[in-house]
Amino acid sequence: MNGNAPRQVLAITRVNLVRAARDRQALFFILVLPMILIIVLGITYGGQGTARVGVVNLDGGSFASELLSDIKATRELRIDLRSYATQDALQDAVSRGFVELGVVIPADYDTSLREGDTATVVYVAPQTAISSAVRPIVEGAVAAQSALVRSARFASQANGIPFDQALDAARRAQLSAPGVSVNVTSVASTKTANTSGYGVGAQSMVILFMFLTALTGAVELITTRQLGISRRMLATATSGGTIIVGEGVARVLLAVLQGVFIVVGSALLFGVAWPNVGATTAIVLSFALVSGGAALLIGVVAKNASQAGALGPALGMLFGLLGGTMVPAEVFPSSMQTLSHVTPHAWAMEAFRKLTYEQATLVDILPQLVVLWAFAILLLALATWRFRRVLASGG
Repeated sequence: MNGNAPRQVLAITRVNLVRAARDRQALFFILVLPMILIIVLGITYGGQGTARVGVVNLDGGSFASELLSDIKATRELRIDLRSYATQDALQDAVSRGFVELGVVIPADYDTSLREGDTATVVYVAPQTAISSAVRPIVEGAVAAQSALVRSARFASQANGIPFDQALDAARRAQLSAPGVSVNVTSVASTKTANTSGYGVGAQSMVILFMFLTALTGAVELITTRQLGISRRMLATATSGGTIIVGEGVARVLLAVLQGVFIVVGSALLFGVAWPNVGATTAIVLSFALVSGGAALLIGVVAKNASQAGALGPALGMLFGLLGGTMVPAEVFPSSMQTLSHVTPHAWAMEAFRKLTYEQATLVDILPQLVVLWAFAILLLALATWRFRRVLASGG
């Protein structure tokens, strides 16, 4: 490289970044789509630890109010009760995912319980496991109330006293009667317990979109070659090495900007607490090198922009799926979990999981970082070798 090489590298890098900034479709995928998917994954993985329960209270009596109070007062999960006028409206809300579970209290609920009849509480749940954590809480509250009413009925009949008097006695006895004591021991640290669904989603989106954004940018490298810009640069004092470095730096820097945007954006918008800022930075920078190397390789291997435009996103989604950024790798069979480590995504996600769930330090994730560096060196070396051949042939 000549003495002007650093300025030439910066010029090539700047042109690539300006070109990306002017592409409105690319900006949507870089800025907007990751935030949307973080919201989706945050809700899927539990959001901020609040469960939404829809309620249709057609009775309005004391037993119905008491049941809803017991559901909301549970310590297992924060419950957000949302009222609906009709069962049809509630079913629509459940089907659209506005609430995780629906409860319909019939109009004769209070009367049925007082007169010894059977009162039926209707549950409205989606055809997925999304309500699995909420339903036991609702069922527990219903069962507790049912046991209380049965006790009051028995006492009323056995002693010949009014139901309300027997109910008050049953409530007093319930408070003082010995029962089963349950001690719950958390196996997670405070930091782990406070990890929100948005944090889990943000970690996945950092890795997925850094790779996707970089690979999508490979199309610009194809365009540069097809327009003869590379040949014209070679005709000046710009060397082939300078062109390669400039194009490579642009791809890596674009991936870094994508990663930083998601990290900062998720922290500001969703309150995501990124574990160990130094280690998180190391993962982002390491994976940016991997993403830049992969983008550069696609850009010099693909024959035209259409091929690069199809190949880049396809590989990005495939590697993201296999590497555990779209669904948790823990749901894979053991053989698939082993196979997923052929992708750099799996190693990056493994590093993030160690930081989140094991309170690991930068030293603890060095094995994962070393593997990422190996991926980066291999991809960048292959891309450089191929790029030199393309430039030598006049491409």
